[in-house]
Amino acid sequence: MRPLAQPVTNLIEAFSRLPGIGPKSASRLAYFLLRSDERIALDLAAALTELKAKTLFCSICHNIADSNPCAVCSDTERSPSVICVVEEPL
Repeated sequence: MRPLAQPVTNLIEAFSRLPGIGPKSASRLAYFLLRSDERIALDLAAALTELKAKTLFCSICHNIADSNPCAVCSDTERSPSVICVVEEPL
C-alpha cells in the first residue's frame, strides 16, 4: 500500500485525538472532506476557529458561553439562589 499524502495523515491523526473517534472513523471523515466540496472543509475550519476564539466557560456557573458572565448569570431577573445542575452541558 502506498503511503498517504502527509496532509491526509495529519488530518486522520487530528480526528483520532477526538473522543469516540478511532482511526477508521477518522479516515472516513478525512476522505469525506477530501472528496467533498471545498466549502464544507472551509466552513468546518471556520467553525473550529470561531469556537476557540469566541467561546468560553462562564466564571460563575461554568456553562459554555460567548460572554463572561453568561446570559443566565447576567440576567437581573434571575434569582442567584436557584441553580440547575446538569451532568454535561450538551
